[in-house]
Amino acid sequence: MDDDLYKIGAVAKRTGISSECLRAWERRYGLEPAERAGKTRFYSASQVERLTGVKALLDQGHPISQLIHLSDDELQRRLRPPPYRAATHRRRTGLVGGQLVLAHREARRNPEATNAGAGMEVVAEWSSAADLKADLGALPELDCLVVYVPTLDPQHLEEVEEICPGTSLVVAFRYATATDLEACRQAGRAILRWPAEWQTLVRRVTAATPVAAGTPRRYSDGELVHIAMMASQAGCDCPRHLVELIGEINDYESHARRCGSTYGTVDEDHRLVAGHLVTVRGQLEASLHVLVEKHGLLAAAN
Repeated sequence: MDDDLYKIGAVAKRTGISSECLRAWERRYGLEPAERAGKTRFYSASQVERLTGVKALLDQGHPISQLIHLSDDELQRRLRPPPYRAATHRRRTGLVGGQLVLAHREARRNPEATNAGAGMEVVAEWSSAADLKADLGALPELDCLVVYVPTLDPQHLEEVEEICPGTSLVVAFRYATATDLEACRQAGRAILRWPAEWQTLVRRVTAATPVAAGTPRRYSDGELVHIAMMASQAGCDCPRHLVELIGEINDYESHARRCGSTYGTVDEDHRLVAGHLVTVRGQLEASLHVLVEKHGLLAAAN
């Protein structure tokens, strides 16, 4: 008898399906063993593998009546996990430039373009960068800013980025020199030659790397030094150690921004690194704040 045959008890142990259940499936669904020797049933290795898959799907809630007659390929297809889909987030987007505003108006009249734009929500429009600057004190919360420029001018784009430093930027341009194109690519800017299909613009917006907003530091350098000097009041060195960690993050954040700087603009990879550092610093500062408040470590500062 072949070595790759298993008695029903061994199959039950390997698959988690009881011997009684296997006999019942044989009666109801014709699940025959590979071989028999008298009343002893023997199952092949391939049957054991298939039954293991069936048990996994049963545990997921699939009824045996839907599984027992599936082909091996179909069984494996059902066992494969579904493709990962990130949670859909409609990116809050501002449009700057009359051409973009008009294109948005036209897209709203086109149901096909509207459906294709499900990942983006236009929450504000400005006819020009000057109008954007005029609203500087009352800007809505934005995930992305799409700016139209007649010619790709990196210096002008730096000025726009300074207006919304924590917002992804997509630049729609009509003309550009090879030098300016390369400068923008090196800087990691998302660019789009205009005119373009509205769906193309939406895809560029949804693909643009989110930028972590620059969260203000809770403590200045001077306050951190004072906290470290007063740490003995806490009865432990935890405040001083936290200050050291925060100081290292502050220093490395500055280095990361400079390391990724090309033509005066930080590339997307390093902006992401800086954003993560900001998040970590905020968590450490929150921990330090608990000790500062409890022990009055800033009471005598200034």
